Amino acid sequence: MDRLVADLGVGYLKLDYNVDPGAGTDVAADSPGAGLLAHNRAHLRWLDRLLDRHPDLVLENCASGAMRMDYALLSRMQLQSTSDQQDPARYPPIAVSAPMSVLPEQAANWAYPQPDLPDELFAHTLCTGMLGRLYLSGRLDLLRPDRLRSVRDAVRVHRDLRADLAGAVPVWPLGLPRWDDPWLSLGLRSGDVTHVCVWRRDGDHVALSLPHLRGRHVDVDLLYPRDLPAWTHVWDPGAGSLTVTPVRADTPSARLFRITAGPASPATGGAGTGGAVE
Repeated sequence: MDRLVADLGVGYLKLDYNVDPGAGTDVAADSPGAGLLAHNRAHLRWLDRLLDRHPDLVLENCASGAMRMDYALLSRMQLQSTSDQQDPARYPPIAVSAPMSVLPEQAANWAYPQPDLPDELFAHTLCTGMLGRLYLSGRLDLLRPDRLRSVRDAVRVHRDLRADLAGAVPVWPLGLPRWDDPWLSLGLRSGDVTHVCVWRRDGDHVALSLPHLRGRHVDVDLLYPRDLPAWTHVWDPGAGSLTVTPVRADTPSARLFRITAGPASPATGGAGTGGAVE
């Protein structure tokens, strides 16, 4: 490790391990459990000494597809791969659930923009990586110019919002997801700004519950994607509810919004402002 970092300039290491160690060793141990615990503690001491020598080294806890996503490791490593899931249509429930067990700034969700994906699914998979530690994969080298621009837009948006991640509090406008839910949503609240991502699998509209914004005027801005048809939105300040409607209801799609709270609304009994999100 010292040679990799000091001599070869490696600054990022992905630490993975896809073998089940079993109950543990009983060599020089009272029991297999004691041997496994000693092995675990030796691993943590190794990480501590490594980071003492190389404090700028970034360590990813891939950990066999997040099967060892615990804070004994994450108190030492900067980010956690949340899954080995490779189907972009199946990843959103994982990304939405991740902040229940890992800090947003450590939750590394994979985005797989592939050349053959339809436009909406292409944006769908990039949105999956936005509200966390963006992991960008896929065959970027094969993308046509307009798709590369879309990827650059996504990276730019993520860079703009990532400074808020360390202090953001997650919210779930549709509750915690089930695997086959037709709509999914995750929000990150930081002061008067709430970033909300919405994934559509089926259905023509959905109402997002944002009770922390009840009674407030809000500005709703679309952050990504901006090169696809706009979704309409209607804000109900009395209910603290934002209803969003895609233009197309026949394909998986997703949008990332920034919702900025303004002053309290003088009347909260009816629907508020609405229109196309552009």
